[in-house]
Amino acid sequence: MAGSPDFQANGLRLELATRRMRGPLVAGSHPRRWVGLAAGLPATVLTVSLVAVPVVWTVVIAVRARPLVVGSCLLVAFGAVGLTQLARHRCFSGIRLVPWPILLAVVVVGLWALGGALGRDGSWAYLRTLVWVLFGVVLLAVAMGIAWWGRDSRWLWRPLIVPFGISAVVSGVAFRLIFQYLGDRLGIESVGVYRFWFAAMLGFAFLWTWLGFVTGLFRAGIHAVETDPARVGDLHRTDKPLPLRLYVLLRPVVLIVGLAVGVAAARVFDVVLIGVPGSMQYQVDSATVHWWRLAVDSDVDAGVAAAYGFPLAVLVGFLAWLLQHDVGKHRTSWSAPTERAGPAAWQPPKPLRVLGMLTVSGVALFPIVALILTMLQDRNGWGFGALTRMWRDPALLRSLETTAWVAVLATLVVVAAAVPVAYRLAALRPSRPAAGIAVVFLVVLSVLPVQSYLGPVNAFIDSYGLSGTRIPLILLHAAAGLPVAILVLRGALLAPPGSPAADALHGLAGPGTIARRVLTSAGPALAAVAVLEFIQVWNDFVIGLLISGAGATPWSLLLWGEARQFGENSAQLAAGALISAILPVALLLATWRRWLVPGLTGGALR
Repeated sequence: MAGSPDFQANGLRLELATRRMRGPLVAGSHPRRWVGLAAGLPATVLTVSLVAVPVVWTVVIAVRARPLVVGSCLLVAFGAVGLTQLARHRCFSGIRLVPWPILLAVVVVGLWALGGALGRDGSWAYLRTLVWVLFGVVLLAVAMGIAWWGRDSRWLWRPLIVPFGISAVVSGVAFRLIFQYLGDRLGIESVGVYRFWFAAMLGFAFLWTWLGFVTGLFRAGIHAVETDPARVGDLHRTDKPLPLRLYVLLRPVVLIVGLAVGVAAARVFDVVLIGVPGSMQYQVDSATVHWWRLAVDSDVDAGVAAAYGFPLAVLVGFLAWLLQHDVGKHRTSWSAPTERAGPAAWQPPKPLRVLGMLTVSGVALFPIVALILTMLQDRNGWGFGALTRMWRDPALLRSLETTAWVAVLATLVVVAAAVPVAYRLAALRPSRPAAGIAVVFLVVLSVLPVQSYLGPVNAFIDSYGLSGTRIPLILLHAAAGLPVAILVLRGALLAPPGSPAADALHGLAGPGTIARRVLTSAGPALAAVAVLEFIQVWNDFVIGLLISGAGATPWSLLLWGEARQFGENSAQLAAGALISAILPVALLLATWRRWLVPGLTGGALR
């Protein structure tokens, strides 16, 4: 067979390509590489200066103050990772040589040393946090069951997502009102019984906040499986139990919602401070609340508070690592319609299923009804006096205005800073080490508890007189939200190797072309990032509690101050809670089906 024709003249040899050319036309680095580096500079500066560096400093002062706490945490982490790898039959070469009894002994010794270093009160707070994490696992199982049972319901699931747009402060107010009323009706007088009563109240408040969000994403994942001919057969196999089949097929969705619920369970804070009377908070507090007491106590060294928060960071990091197992094997797309397309595909749901979903939806809306009834029970009888007073309260209006400015500006900063970094990370070849290192770094930053970096940042703000202004709140919220936003946008921009979309990522393009690519490939993800960031900042309590001052008080702090006289101010508290929840709930309902679900269950899971 004749070779490819070639031409040679003056030392230059040209060979004619006999096959179709594909892929990026220009190989090597981008000639305007500095433009991309400059575009990624804001995100890098924010995350490194406000999250990464404070985390390192927190670890340093924690080691200096309480080396036993840090060392015991490392022992527990090593043993837990080793046991997990042995259970998965995927052992690293270094762990493979260590038998499981030794690893179990390492965990036991580490926990014993950690308990002694934390003290009695600190250890009990962490035990309660572990209970919260286990409760989050139960919540995932319940949500998956509801999503499967009500997967054919078109509108009955909507009330379930309403509580996700409501802050933990508002849910604490609602469930405290409900449980105090029920406690009085049941004649509960024992302090011990009341302790368990308020612990149950915290669990119901957490369940109310997260159940609809998790159920909605699971429901979308089930629809994606049912519309995929390659996977629908595995869904209806009978050789495995249905819960196991759903878990295997929905592993990427479980990763997303599991990380969200696990981190939220480990960070329980707001609902304890506002939902539990002060005299009982020490008996039901979490590790986050205990850390906050240490951090604000002037007699306690900053290193002691930093060391106390170190086990929480290890716990959350281990949960994130645990949930990522085998997710990379799911190479399929999860972009599926949230509803079945076409009238022929829809079948009327069974009456029993409709009745069950109506019951669940009614239970989901009951706390809001309780807030409305409490608001209408004013000092002089039924009326709108409490709502009128709160609406005309200049302090509440200033706080809502401050919260709106902080939420809007932080969202703009997150979106503008995350897009260039996500685009460059998506353009990296997945096989390159740089891509894997960047993803691991972002995952670690996204799941870090605020205790890991708030202490040094707060000290810096106080030392330079920035407390009481909006700028620290905006920048810190943006820095905390950037890692998650970059991960979601990067996943949405990824494309199968060799496809035109993947080639477009590596080819030359101007800013306008890049913007069109981002909007085309990651439009829903971009909207989802913006909506979730706005809702998170609007409903924030812990960052505002430690960072803000008298000049920049979010509405959640004002509501918390009113809760100190809960009995006398219950009507005004209910009115303020309802006013503050209108905007995030409306935004959530308006964007859930069109942007949030496609953005989170589409390319974000690749």
